[in-house]
Amino acid sequence: MEKEFNQLEYIKEYNKEHYKAFKVDLKKEELDNINKLLKENNMTKADFLRLSIKALKDGKISKEK
Repeated sequence: MEKEFNQLEYIKEYNKEHYKAFKVDLKKEELDNINKLLKENNMTKADFLRLSIKALKDGKISKEK
């Protein structure tokens, strides 16, 4: 007897295999500011992270000292 296809289980396994989470703890005010900026610029958190990585690789930004 064949097992019935379970789309939710498939998606869960696919995500487990192809994605990883990036978690960070921020002060409430910092997160509020980021969320406001993201909304104003119609960006997701993933968009923000990808753009930040590209800017860092391209030497456009660096850690303030």
